[in-house]
Amino acid sequence: MEQSTTGRRVAIMLAAALLAGASVAMALNPEAMDLVDRGMRKAKSGDHRGAVEDFTKALKLEPNDPEAHHHRGLSWEKTGNAKGAIEDFTGALAISPNMEEALYHRGLNKRKLGDLPGAIADFTQALAGNPKRADWYYDRGLAKWMAGDAKEASEDFTRALGLNPKLAGAYHQRGAARKKLGDATGAQDDIAKASAISPDFADVQYTRGLGKLNLGDLHGAIEDFTQALLVRPNFAEAYYDRGAAKKKLDDAKGAQEDFAQAVALQPNLAEAYHGRGLAKQRQGDYDGAIESFTQALAINPKLAEAYYERGVSRKKLGEFRYAIEDFTQAIATNPTLADAYYQRGLVRWESDDIKGAIEDFTSALKLNPADAVAYNNRGVLRHQTGDTQGAIEDYTQATKITPPRAIPFFNRGKNKLERKDYQGALDDFTQAIAITPHDADFYVARGKASLGLKKKDAAVADFNHAANLQPKLMDDLIETLKAYDQSGSTK
Repeated sequence: MEQSTTGRRVAIMLAAALLAGASVAMALNPEAMDLVDRGMRKAKSGDHRGAVEDFTKALKLEPNDPEAHHHRGLSWEKTGNAKGAIEDFTGALAISPNMEEALYHRGLNKRKLGDLPGAIADFTQALAGNPKRADWYYDRGLAKWMAGDAKEASEDFTRALGLNPKLAGAYHQRGAARKKLGDATGAQDDIAKASAISPDFADVQYTRGLGKLNLGDLHGAIEDFTQALLVRPNFAEAYYDRGAAKKKLDDAKGAQEDFAQAVALQPNLAEAYHGRGLAKQRQGDYDGAIESFTQALAINPKLAEAYYERGVSRKKLGEFRYAIEDFTQAIATNPTLADAYYQRGLVRWESDDIKGAIEDFTSALKLNPADAVAYNNRGVLRHQTGDTQGAIEDYTQATKITPPRAIPFFNRGKNKLERKDYQGALDDFTQAIAITPHDADFYVARGKASLGLKKKDAAVADFNHAANLQPKLMDDLIETLKAYDQSGSTK
């Protein structure tokens, strides 16, 4: 089997070379061939990320191998990376323009991304080379249906059924197209035939959609859930999961519509209310989000995430007392919810409850010791209470967490500057500037540290840089330099 696969790839590459006008004498890199074969085995076993790594290594050795491009495209497709898949199928076709499979799969991925004309063109070109593929007609029909062309879609589904009379999905889709075209009898007949062939079609499509959703293939999941709903319009779970996929694609409106439909079909579906609340929250409709989270909690009072998200929405509206109540209830329901402690800490800070805020940030850090922002915030509050050393310790912890953030270095530098540790402050401000080089405040602070070290020229350079970034600072910086010249110390 492996030998025949290699032989096929040699033939394809040889044909590609001849098309490009290359000499017939052609040497394939043996290591690249082995990597492609290994990648194909990994893909067959479901290890598509490992397969992508092997195909990528092979392409570095043999960049003109259309099969390596094609199979990496297939693995990208399986992992939900439609853009990466399209790039690889395009790469394969640039080398071997007659690869119908690459055309077909590029069409599938274009359809997922909403490029319906591009998808139809690719399916059409693939079918010109291989007109005996029922599934290709079916997928072109789907693209035409999605583009609003019910008549041509119906014709493609008919062609697919002529090649494969047991293709239940084609009956379902043709039934929908016929219904839209006003042929109620033909539509009913198609749905009946589809159900006779595959009584569990909706469940199969839904299960396949869940698998794609878990793999991150959100567009593919939406297609499958839509197919399931075509057959079973009262499938509440399919609406809910399609809404979840749309929410991940930032289609807040589409997600909200699907969650609303799920709730209408199954009013006790707490997760649907919760999902609808998240969609409204993302749209900035915090009152509507609060209403949905409240409905979810009426169904399931132990849904900690609903308490938490309702608290976030109330915080956005400035309803701090109620937000604190929600975060407290979320913590009572799920004591390991670090974000609830953190958010309650923010609200307590806003409410001038410094002691309570410090306690909440401390609790959040016990659950999530890699939260640099919580360390930084606790450091700010400790500094406010006069605990300068504790503040420096928190900023130091924050600076150790990747990715590096400028603010903890800046805040630690300010504390050191207050303690007249000018060199330590200068080092911290330099780190902050290296991370965020366009913040005028960082240059001002480093300039003051340089004045503390009697390095006026360096301070002037930093002050000039700050003034270039923020011209309104110029007058204050001039006064700082005048004060330094008079006293020899920072203002």
